Amino acid sequence: MFFDDVNDWDFVQVLGALPSSPAITRAHLLGGFSVIVDSDDPAAWWQALTLDRGEEGAAKAVAQLIINSGGARVVSLIKAEAAGRYVVPRADDSKLARLLFDGSLEGSLVDQETLKSIVCEYYEETQVVIDDEDDELPEPGNEYGPEDEYDPEDAEEDDGDVEDGPSIFDLFSGKPRASAQGGAQWTLERVQHPAKGFITVPDRWKEKDLEDFLWSEWETIDFGFDRPIYLVGRQKSLSEGTSDRVDLLAKGRSGEHIAIELKIVEARRGDYTQLTSYMGNMQSSGVPADKVRGVLVAPGFSKKVLNSAAIEPRITLLRFNKGL
Repeated sequence: MFFDDVNDWDFVQVLGALPSSPAITRAHLLGGFSVIVDSDDPAAWWQALTLDRGEEGAAKAVAQLIINSGGARVVSLIKAEAAGRYVVPRADDSKLARLLFDGSLEGSLVDQETLKSIVCEYYEETQVVIDDEDDELPEPGNEYGPEDEYDPEDAEEDDGDVEDGPSIFDLFSGKPRASAQGGAQWTLERVQHPAKGFITVPDRWKEKDLEDFLWSEWETIDFGFDRPIYLVGRQKSLSEGTSDRVDLLAKGRSGEHIAIELKIVEARRGDYTQLTSYMGNMQSSGVPADKVRGVLVAPGFSKKVLNSAAIEPRITLLRFNKGL
């Protein structure tokens, strides 16, 4: 592939079409590529990538973002194209899928074939094998929440949406523990959909005390979801090359990877950004964007956190009370 043919406008277009929120994409740029950007403008992202690693490196970084963040349907289309099969996108496909594969789309890419070739070649370079016998493309991926029930015995099937990619849960051992439901001993208030009661902890508690409590009492706590979420670890690193460790890690029935960040005082903007960085790290580890979830647990939330969470459906805010 001749990277001299890279068209800046095309890469800006596909970056803007990624299904992740701007905050998640910026966190992924930081966690996956060590590229810091303050803007939500995809043109600024592309410029930062090219300045950091040149056009070839930036093009490969965007290809990785598309594969990791585009969703199962986009990956399936890329897989089919790379295997030489004829790909026809549907009208209900995402904008990203149509930008890559629908030449009739209004406002389409300047050089769709070149960008598509870069993404497909990167896919072939980074995937273990392309299954030529898989002729059926799956239906568009559904949005899942942490409330989808997880059966530990189905773990291998749950992770099937990651095309031969790694899973951070391969690093963990021990039996996942389900959170409680109706009749639970303890309840956390879901800020987006408030509950009637919630945990009250001593005012003297530190963050580690809260973590120890949730870890030990997990099976007796209702986290406000329709179905249990399964605890799989604590203080875990979510990607290679980083010393950051998430407080608790859980999983949903359909393979959702859930980073849980705990704060013993009001959660502020930096705490929210820290959680989105963890979510970006999970994507860097090969978790598709539609399987990444974040939960922020605190006694209160600043207005900026509340506003940010209101437009990011993959993040849940859970509140507890502090008393004597």
